[in-house]
Amino acid sequence: MSLSERLDELRQTVPSCTLASFGDISTGLALRTSASDLYKQEYLDEVLRQASANFEMSDLMSGDNDLVVLAMPDELRVFVRYQAGNPDVVCCICDDLSDVPLATRSAQKILADMAGAT
Repeated sequence: MSLSERLDELRQTVPSCTLASFGDISTGLALRTSASDLYKQEYLDEVLRQASANFEMSDLMSGDNDLVVLAMPDELRVFVRYQAGNPDVVCCICDDLSDVPLATRSAQKILADMAGAT
């Protein structure tokens, strides 16, 4: 299954997920995205910048966090990386807090499968 198909599956599995994106937080690039609506590139860039800044802060404080959840006024932003120091990240935009655990597990599975394939 391709990365694009995996992101589509994640978004379809998580009821309130409107966007699932795979990116590189070291470069700030969204490499693959599955979305229910069209999102502007500026929005995707902002989401990746937030993921990068939050993981950088987390690394300074604890050094081993692979999950960040941000509550925004209209959405929840879920950032998952495979492990500290790894630039690969899956970003999910959800509308319902109860979907965060499922989105997190699905993103972790994508990242673990990709790490095992390399």
